[in-house]
Amino acid sequence: MASLDTTLDIFANLLASEPPAHVGEADEAIWAYLAPIQGLDAQVQALDRLVHAVASLDATSPIMPSLRNALDRHRARLAEPSA
Repeated sequence: MASLDTTLDIFANLLASEPPAHVGEADEAIWAYLAPIQGLDAQVQALDRLVHAVASLDATSPIMPSLRNALDRHRARLAEPSA
């Protein structure tokens, strides 16, 4: 289980890496953060906290757009109706 702080630390390291890290690492960190959270509403709330916290990270990093896209993909996944 990854905490919000742990996930943000991973993101900060990815954003600061030279050369820029692969977005797959950010996606793995998002999954690790959300997976242990039970319930769709709880996962949506956790993702909202994560998105809000990401706003405090280095917006000038070349990987930031990819990180935001990964977060958006997870938001879209959580918004999909269950089968």
